[in-house]
Amino acid sequence: MARALGPERRLLTVYTGGTIGKRSERNGRPRPSAGRGSCHPAPEAPGSPRKPPASVPPLPGHSGRLSRPPPRNPPSPTEGQVQDVALPRGVLVPGRGLAAVLRTLPMFHDEEHARACGLPEDTLVLPPASPDQRVIYTVLECQPLFDSSDMTITEWVQIAQTIERHYEQYHGFVVIHGTDTMAFAASVLSFVLENLQKTVVLTGAQVPIHALWNDGRENLLGALLMAGQYVIPEHPQDHDLSPTKADASPTEASQAPQVTFTLNACVQVCLFFQNQLFRGNRVTKVDSRRFAAFCSPNLPPLAVVGTDVLINRELVRKARGKDRLVVHSSMERDVGLLRLYPGIPAALVRAFLQPPMKGVVMETFGSGNGPTQPELLGELQAAAQRGLLILNCTHCLQGAVTSDYAAGMAMAGAGIISGFDMTSEAALAKLSYVLGQPGLSLDGRKELLARDLRGEMTLPTGHERRPSLSCSTLGRGVAQLLALSQEADAVRDALLPGLACAAAHAGNLEALQALVELVRPPRPLGAGPRPRQSWGCRTAGLCQAPFPGAP
Repeated sequence: MARALGPERRLLTVYTGGTIGKRSERNGRPRPSAGRGSCHPAPEAPGSPRKPPASVPPLPGHSGRLSRPPPRNPPSPTEGQVQDVALPRGVLVPGRGLAAVLRTLPMFHDEEHARACGLPEDTLVLPPASPDQRVIYTVLECQPLFDSSDMTITEWVQIAQTIERHYEQYHGFVVIHGTDTMAFAASVLSFVLENLQKTVVLTGAQVPIHALWNDGRENLLGALLMAGQYVIPEHPQDHDLSPTKADASPTEASQAPQVTFTLNACVQVCLFFQNQLFRGNRVTKVDSRRFAAFCSPNLPPLAVVGTDVLINRELVRKARGKDRLVVHSSMERDVGLLRLYPGIPAALVRAFLQPPMKGVVMETFGSGNGPTQPELLGELQAAAQRGLLILNCTHCLQGAVTSDYAAGMAMAGAGIISGFDMTSEAALAKLSYVLGQPGLSLDGRKELLARDLRGEMTLPTGHERRPSLSCSTLGRGVAQLLALSQEADAVRDALLPGLACAAAHAGNLEALQALVELVRPPRPLGAGPRPRQSWGCRTAGLCQAPFPGAP
């Protein structure tokens, strides 16, 4: 993260809607509701001709605004098209014409300099950020504007495509977004945009910019300055994760095309809020009323703005190479989020995991623990065996998924993949991205999910892919040793817990089942000294496996 050079920095600001520009509807009149569609340049409203921005050539017959194309068929309520929705008085509704509002605020626009440069109406210029540098920004406004609760992967991909279309014309990008789903948006954009060499910053507000006491002005100005004055690129490190014979069946390996993925490419799609710049796929919304609405529970902010800008430079690594920007538009939509709760019925879990669901983020207790009822674990195992990807994330605000507890091992033994310290928003985006990549086997997708692709998670120290026990000489030797009788009991008691942990951590259900067959039966009453305290791993396949060092 370095200071940008040059006397002029040009930004594209995409205004999607959200609280920052909302106005109070005082007359209780109906308004059109938001429908589905895409963001494309569309004609201006009659009677309000505008000079198109010099740096953004409009499409033929259109101006430089974003809008959805007209529907092919007449709209109907069941298709999510435009309907009249009666609103009570005082309700906030999306406000159009944000550029016109910003033009009236001296902190957002230097009118004298704009006139001298002949800037178009939708292009504004900040007062001097430094003696020798100006930030000039163009506002593209979606038509109609979105409430962020209506945003989906489709709209976020369209935002990425808008960035792609104008990528060579601007030095950076600011996306104005509603706060309710901004963490989801930032996470999705971090995976959709690959080889990003320019700064992308999302921001919004808890209180509209029109209010006397608001956070919108501070957030938007901070986002513009961070995107305009700093270069926050990704840091790609190329690794070949093409499907191989170790990852796929012989048939899959021969038929699947060779796909190379950029690994550990920490795309710096950022989110700026309340004087803090966060990595976008590390944030979550934590407050619906306070101005400090977002936090990054498992990663410090990239920068904190006060009298000085304090940058955590160790978190922002330099870009390597200048590959062309790639927008991954084939994100998988059939992914879901399942939050476990005490006593959750297995039937409910079974219903949730049914096709067409292809991937699920499962929020578990504490450090990745869940109920160990055999029926529920059986549903998870059955889903994993038919190819459903299940990613385990803790519902705690801070911390990571581990295999420290038997209940957590039971989850891993059911074929569930650890999400470590990912937020649920990042995990959902990652699942959608991985499932959308063509030419990968099931094991290849699991491999990607376990890797840090975009800086979305912190792997444990020394974490690396471990060879399967069943495929190694050591593993076979250990298995033979454990198969011995009587004199090997003590050795078996010492080794089984560690082997079970390794198998559960790797999600290797086959290895766990093999270990079950080697476990000695429980001792009958009165048959000698009381056995040491046992692990509660029955549902993971371990009965009476002693806990090392227990009395």
